[in-house]
Amino acid sequence: MRETELKILFPTEKLDALRFFMGKKELTVEQELKDYLDKTYEKVVPVHVREYVESKLDQASLQEETSEQRAQEQQPEPQRERQSRQTRRQREQAVAESASLSPQARQPEPPEEPEESQGMSMSM
Repeated sequence: MRETELKILFPTEKLDALRFFMGKKELTVEQELKDYLDKTYEKVVPVHVREYVESKLDQASLQEETSEQRAQEQQPEPQRERQSRQTRRQREQAVAESASLSPQARQPEPPEEPEESQGMSMSM
């Protein structure tokens, strides 16, 4: 999906204060603005137009995935493995970043299970 960068003017002192206090709540100005734009889009753009736009986005992402798969199939095996590991790392980073951005969405991590011993164990 293509994205467009928006630029607005805002007093630097106000932005610094906003970032300071949002940082205490583990929020970012950028994410809050994006959330607000998404809500405004849903509020203002009629449902049938949103459905049309989303169908176009779905088609574009499907075409993009198909072309990526074709490109990967033509690559040598080691390079494909490297790319799949890289994309897995990128996905893990994205999940970690999104979790750090929205503390409400955090879920407690399950306790780590003790590692099983590789050696022999004896019991009496």
